[in-house]
Amino acid sequence: MAEPKIHLTIVGSTEPRDFRSMHSGPRLKAVPRDRIPHGQRLLAELQQLRLRAQGIATRRQALDLEPRVGLTIAIKVSPSGSFDPKGMEWVRDGTEVLNVKPGQDFDLVVVHVPEGKLTAFEARIQQYLQSANATKPKNAQLVNAIESFRSGAFDELWTEAADPPPPSQAQFFQLWLRIGDSCPVEARQSFEDASRPLGIQLEEGYVPFPGRIVVVVLATRQQLEQAVELLDMIAEIRATQPTAEFFLADLKPAEQADWVRNLEERIEDHSHDGSAYVTLLDTGVAQGHPLIQGSLQPGDMFAANAAWPVVDLEGHGTEMAGLILHGNLTHPLASGDKHPLHHRLESVRILPPVGSTRPHLYGWITSLATGAVEAAHPNRKRSYAMMTTTTGATTGSPSEWSATIDRLSFGSSGTLQPPEGEQSRRLFVLSCGNIDWPHWQQYPDINTLTTIESPAQAWNALTVGAYTELTDIDASKWPSLKCIAAEGGLAPSSSTSMLWNRSWPLKPDVVAEGGNGALDTLGPIAGPDSVRLLTTHHDMATSLLTHTGDTSAAAAEAARVCALVATKYPEYWPETIRGLLIHGARYTGEMLKFLPAHPSIDDKIGLLRRMGHGAVRASNALNSTAQRPTLILQEAIVPYRKEQGAVKLNKVNMHLLPWPEEELRALGPTQVKMRVTLSYFIDPNPSQRGWQSKFRYQSHGLRFAVKAATETHEEFGQRINKIERLDAAGDDGIEAMPDPDSNKWFFGSKVRARGSVHSDIWTGTGAELASKSHLAVYPVGGWWKDWSQAQRHGIEVRYCLIISLEVAEGIEVDIYTPIETKLAVPVAVEINVAGS
Repeated sequence: MAEPKIHLTIVGSTEPRDFRSMHSGPRLKAVPRDRIPHGQRLLAELQQLRLRAQGIATRRQALDLEPRVGLTIAIKVSPSGSFDPKGMEWVRDGTEVLNVKPGQDFDLVVVHVPEGKLTAFEARIQQYLQSANATKPKNAQLVNAIESFRSGAFDELWTEAADPPPPSQAQFFQLWLRIGDSCPVEARQSFEDASRPLGIQLEEGYVPFPGRIVVVVLATRQQLEQAVELLDMIAEIRATQPTAEFFLADLKPAEQADWVRNLEERIEDHSHDGSAYVTLLDTGVAQGHPLIQGSLQPGDMFAANAAWPVVDLEGHGTEMAGLILHGNLTHPLASGDKHPLHHRLESVRILPPVGSTRPHLYGWITSLATGAVEAAHPNRKRSYAMMTTTTGATTGSPSEWSATIDRLSFGSSGTLQPPEGEQSRRLFVLSCGNIDWPHWQQYPDINTLTTIESPAQAWNALTVGAYTELTDIDASKWPSLKCIAAEGGLAPSSSTSMLWNRSWPLKPDVVAEGGNGALDTLGPIAGPDSVRLLTTHHDMATSLLTHTGDTSAAAAEAARVCALVATKYPEYWPETIRGLLIHGARYTGEMLKFLPAHPSIDDKIGLLRRMGHGAVRASNALNSTAQRPTLILQEAIVPYRKEQGAVKLNKVNMHLLPWPEEELRALGPTQVKMRVTLSYFIDPNPSQRGWQSKFRYQSHGLRFAVKAATETHEEFGQRINKIERLDAAGDDGIEAMPDPDSNKWFFGSKVRARGSVHSDIWTGTGAELASKSHLAVYPVGGWWKDWSQAQRHGIEVRYCLIISLEVAEGIEVDIYTPIETKLAVPVAVEINVAGS
């Protein structure tokens, strides 16, 4: 009997139900002020800004620049968090928050004020001073929170954690330009024309985001300080970072060409026109390799720059291609079985053949790469695999590169213009970045201290870290060597997000085999061969095979599984494929050693920040079994609506779970697990505009809640209605769920709520599970809600919901068949939800 497969569209749903609107959490109160002196001092500071603006206008005229259209000012708000910066954006006056720098004692809010509109602040301060109610004067919340006004300069627009560069040192900078109603191309040209007299060199390309474009310039700090005053376009200044060098193991490859020929003869090509592709963004590929040429056609090789060769001169791309197609070649080479291939490969070189890419817009390069393959073959089903990262520590906050990957994943243009036609969603599989092998001697502490590298913080990407099961070292050959990582443990090369700010997503999403290292008396080595992965070599005159590893190899393995899923289930969305790899991942016993006997929330967050949701398991992602049925729902929801001029949270999607109650209750006290994964893509807004929380990077958020075993349908509806879904105080914007079953969820609502994929495991008895009959998917806040002028209310978004049941090993029961039977019968959900 054939093994049961994943079943599609299996969860019944009803029309969404309406919820009441929610309110924000409380803020700190501004300190009381001596009203008259405080207001008069602020007015005097605004007058100084007006005089400064007049001087800048004179300088602009002398340089023959266009008339000035505004002024950038910095507002000190005290105490920190006492006033929402969004309250300084007045549509009628045209003021715009450019960025916010939160501090321990105060926030620095940088605002663009159109020409002649300092009166917007002056009028509100005058009302504050002239108010008849001295104890509660008008605009007190705003004016009491403002400590001071000053002119905005380079330091105020520098949004990096590192110190600003020296004044006269020429270097590359990322400039985030405000573009207003201009189109990105016109805005870039306008800035180039205006900056040329200042000696600022603008690099090729730009990356668009809502209300912004990002460009790279070669300039000094002094030149940019002039540009801030005179050009009136700069919203943020950020640093650029060089790309990390690829790690290539310096080991002798196995000179066994007959193995390769034998495997080539055993390859069965089951790919077809509808097969999924993995598009490798790397150094190109040696297409002529006998284990690659059948799966990569010469016409499917591209370069982001037409002047670059498409072939692999460095080796890394060919190594990754071998793993994406075959996995670790040790197993298929040693086997005598047929070796079926179901997916195909595309290649785009994203790095120049000589040297390294100089600091640039890596998001732009990625956009060019995706555009090259999609222009040639627009209808192919593909996932993108990229192992290149930038060097340097990260905090989890978005970069131009990671935000571009989020934008490309969501399929948005980067502007506020409505999309033309259907949006193209894309799945990116990214490596999380490596720890160089000389530092492996400090394992595992070095893994905690080394942060995941950009662009792997992208919310929509599948970010892959490395673990290892390779621990076999031949003691007769290597008597002094000892494996660094234990079997099933974190690979010594894998970086983590342990040092990221708490509010950002928990990365990596999963881990996969990345090989091991060893220690001897002289220190660590990336080897021997037996603890590395075997793959294809680019220089076939030297060798057909070589060894590789680390998070690059792990990402290649995850991309391979993505292609297998996409080929087997061509109707599945990119959001679904990402969700399935996360849903199917499992922790090893070694991974769970990170948790104490009674783990706290912080312990569980630490597990996720090191290991993600566990090791990729292809069989779990590809198949259901009688004891582990997996249910898939691909659905849509409208997160926001406009009502009486305000954008509000919209309706919930309520789903009936088709559990076989009789079979589950018959299990009695037998332990059953229910695993739930909600996967969706967000539209990014990476500018540091200072919305109510850092979660305003996301266009929208979705969450799930499951009816507790002890709740009636009515009580579940009432509980959902009582959830304060927007900015719960004290939890970094993550809402708490008053779930009666909260102690039975492994992570819980607070932990699982970060990012754009949410996965958790409920454990209880079969009888309890039989009563958990409903699941709700509901919206939370995002910039689509906060930025009402963007007109994003009423837009439908997609999500994938994955649910699986797992019965304890050794229990003979078939719960797949009765679920399949129930799904053949139309279902209806009746649940009372207040306010509907």
